[in-house]
Order: sequence, then C-alpha cells, then structure tokens
Amino acid sequence: MYETLSTLAGRFGAPYARKLAAASIRMAGAFESASPPPRLRRTVMGLSFPSPVGLAAGFDKRGTLYPALPGLGFGFAEIGSVIPRPEPGRSPGLMAVMQRLASNRAPHPIPLGVSISMNRATPLKQIPMDYLDCLQKLWRYADYITLNLGVRAGPDLHLPENRALLHTVFSAIKRERWVLASMDGRRVPIAVKIDQGRGHIADLIDCVREHGFDGLILSGEGKGDKSGRLATLERYAHALGDEMPIISVGGIHTARDAQERLDAGAALLQVYTGMVQSGPGLVKSINAQLLANSVGYR
Repeated sequence: MYETLSTLAGRFGAPYARKLAAASIRMAGAFESASPPPRLRRTVMGLSFPSPVGLAAGFDKRGTLYPALPGLGFGFAEIGSVIPRPEPGRSPGLMAVMQRLASNRAPHPIPLGVSISMNRATPLKQIPMDYLDCLQKLWRYADYITLNLGVRAGPDLHLPENRALLHTVFSAIKRERWVLASMDGRRVPIAVKIDQGRGHIADLIDCVREHGFDGLILSGEGKGDKSGRLATLERYAHALGDEMPIISVGGIHTARDAQERLDAGAALLQVYTGMVQSGPGLVKSINAQLLANSVGYR
C-alpha cells in the first residue's frame, strides 16, 4: 500500500514523495515500538548506536521527525544540513533549527547527528565563518557533527581549486572544537561527508585524516554501478582500517543492500531514498536481516 502511494506521490515530484514518507514516519512512530535487539548495538566514534541504520541528512531538515525514529528501529539520525541563513526549499536556517532542538529537553534515545554547511551566496573567504557559526550554536544539542562539503549551485569544497580553503575550514573547526569542549567538558565527534561522485576522493580523505576527524560519511547514490560503489567502499574501508569508521549513504533500498555495505566495511548506514520508496518498514526489515545473518560488527 505504501509503495503504491509513494509512486503516485512521486509523479508530482520528489518533495511530495518525501512528505508522504515523513507523514508515515510520524504516524508509525506514534504506534510502533521496534527497539533494535541488543545484538545490533555497536560503538562508533565513541558513541553507542542501538542499530547501525540511521536516517540520512536532508530528510529531516528541522529535527521534527527525530522523536518518532527510535520506535521504528533506527539506531541514529542526522538532521540538516543546517546553514546560517534560511534558503527556501533547502533549509529553514540556523536559528529555526536551534530553537527546535532547544525545545526538546529530553535525553536523546538514539544518537543525534547535525550536518552543517554554508549558504550558497556566501563569499569564499567567509565560508569558514558559516561553519563556525553553526558549530558554536549547535554543539550543545548534537551527539556528533557532520561537515557537509558540497552545495548544489554554490560553493563546493570538494574541488581541487578550493583545497586551501578546505584546510582553512578544517583548521578553524578543530580549534573551535577544542574551545567548546574545554568550556562544557564534552567532546563531540566530528565526521566529514564526501560525495564520491564529485571525484578526488583519495585527496579529500587524506585531508580528513590529516586533521584527525572522527569519521567519514561516504555518499554517492546513483554514481556508477552498484558493484563499483561497493568496491570503492571496500577499498577505503580497508585503507582506513580502525583509524576512521565509514558511514555509507546512498542507494540503500533493501535489507540486502544494507548487508552488502556492512560486509564491504561500513561501520554504519544511512537511508534516504529507500525510506521514501519503501516507507518506515524498511528499517525494521534491515534490522531483521542483519540479526538473521548474525553480522559480526567491528
């Protein structure tokens, strides 16, 4: 039933299909209580995740769906990407998200990640300030922070010509994290999201390693064939070893897809389009598959 409705909604555009999925999550979350079995729990970036399956950034831009997710079997969620100033259709802006998160004083039942980025119109020299503004204001609400490097129709820190700027952003983030951690006594892990479809992956990963961040989110739905994406994930998971965990996102539509990503070396998974197409039952299906296969987590 859900997939039929999703197909119909998709004919009117992706935003309609996503709204249907969001409404289904809210309704299902109010009645479901599918906490993942303890055997699925794992520790990544120093955080405890009840399940390796999370909701990818871009789906829940404001953090309004987060309370419904634990009952659907999610092990974590990432909201955003959050940018300093509102952009219609992309983000409500930093202040709106901060106010939403501040209104929820309950302890997080699952880890909450917050993806941060820059505004499209931000001059290149001001980009580090966009990231710092978001980091400073959202630090207290996040269990981990993700640095999203790319903006459609805007600045893109993936590009080789922006490599010096990328180092400037990373250095500024590292300094500010030390200040914030010293002030509140809490260390918040920081991951970096790289779109493998934009190329230059090896160089970008070297930058992330050089600055000593805690995790890598490797995305790239629809970029190359399935076997090619798995081979890329496996290659970098092997190269990084225990130095830095990889969170794999993009193209996870079934429980088999999820199993293959974990087998290739991903520490955690994030779903987006699969949720839109299959609805909230997808995560429960993935958890059941992982449990049945007795996956040995790192």
